Amino acid sequence: MTILIPATIAGCSPAPDERLAEFAQQTMTEQTRQNQRMADQSEAIVDESHQLAEAAKELVERDAEARRELIAAQQELASQLNEQQSVIYTGHEQLEQDRREIAEQRHRDPIIAAVIQNIGLVIACLLPLLVAVQVIWQMQSQEPDHAAVAELLTLDLTSDEPLLLPGPRLRQSMLTREDDDAMSS
Repeated sequence: MTILIPATIAGCSPAPDERLAEFAQQTMTEQTRQNQRMADQSEAIVDESHQLAEAAKELVERDAEARRELIAAQQELASQLNEQQSVIYTGHEQLEQDRREIAEQRHRDPIIAAVIQNIGLVIACLLPLLVAVQVIWQMQSQEPDHAAVAELLTLDLTSDEPLLLPGPRLRQSMLTREDDDAMSS
């Protein structure tokens, strides 16, 4: 009898296996949906991770490119700065060289001018002596023409009123004054 009661109870209601199978079926369906949602979410996460990785990779590449450009710009700027400094140093050296040359010239020019002036004075002083030596030498010459010319020049130079070489009028006026002073005394 004990077997019959459960069998009767089991026979009156739908079979527990059917309910269990239906419950299992619903659970499986629900589990499949959850698994599908989790797979979709995982796939979305994987896709986002790939996109994030691609974005990170692109960001790293752009950062590297920006750094390369920055380094190139810094190198170009440094080379331009070096060139400009080189030009400035060259200009400074040239300016210093010019300054030294001008200083030497300022020191040298007055000396050269004084030498030229002194040489001119010496030549001016020696010229009458050379003329006198020439005249004396010509006077001792054996040729009659040279001796006559030399004697004529000597007389003209020593006369009060030269005929060939006009002397300064000042000299004549001084001689006249000296003569007047001598007579008055």
